[in-house]
Order: sequence, then C-alpha cells, then structure tokens
Amino acid sequence: MIKKSKTVNKKVMQQIVDKLAEGITLTEICQADDMPSYRSVTRAVQLDEDLWELYRNMLAMSPLPDVVDQRVLGAEVQRRKLEIETLRWTTARNQPHGVRDKKEDAPQQQAITISWAGGDVDVTKDGG
Repeated sequence: MIKKSKTVNKKVMQQIVDKLAEGITLTEICQADDMPSYRSVTRAVQLDEDLWELYRNMLAMSPLPDVVDQRVLGAEVQRRKLEIETLRWTTARNQPHGVRDKKEDAPQQQAITISWAGGDVDVTKDGG
C-alpha cells in the first residue's frame, strides 16, 4: 500500500516526540499509516528550527514527575541522562553528522606548516 504524504507540522511533531519519549523508535513511528514518512520527518527537522528543537529536546525539556521523594526525582534525572546519552550515541553511529548537519559542514583535518625566520634548515648526513 502506498502511503499518502502527510505534512509534518508542530502538532504532528509533538505526537512523534511523545512516542519517542515512550521508547518507540522513529522508524517504527513512521511506519504507522497516520504518520509521515521517515524522510519527511528528517527533512522537516532540517528545515524548521521549531521542529528541530522539539525533536532534539524531547527528554531534556519535559517536566519531572510531581513527587515528594528526592530519590525518585534523582533516579528520573539519571534515567533521562542515560536515555539522552544512548540516543546521542546511537544517532552518532547512524548519522555521524547529525540529522541537520551536512558532511561538508563538519570540521576538516588541516595540515599545519611551521616555519621560522632565517630560512631553511640544512641537514647533513653526519649531523653537523
């Protein structure tokens, strides 16, 4: 069955982010009939700064649970840190330059030439 194209707007992106927060992968989310394709989502976050912020900050920006026990809050913070680091690691392996960054934008290795006044150094075979 051919999937109809669905526009990725803020409302759709919020649904995607909510499902990502539940642990469902973007690939699995995009396979649903009521969701846009994976390519549409990645293209949308490349082009729209608001959608990029939603996608990028889904875990870090969501409010902590309303509990009194500080140990529960600490555990939740640590869980989120672990999940963010796992997502960052996985994304780095799958998309080394990120969703928005292009390979051309990545820092390139450059050669450094060191020179000093007085010209060339004369190196002879016997060291002097």
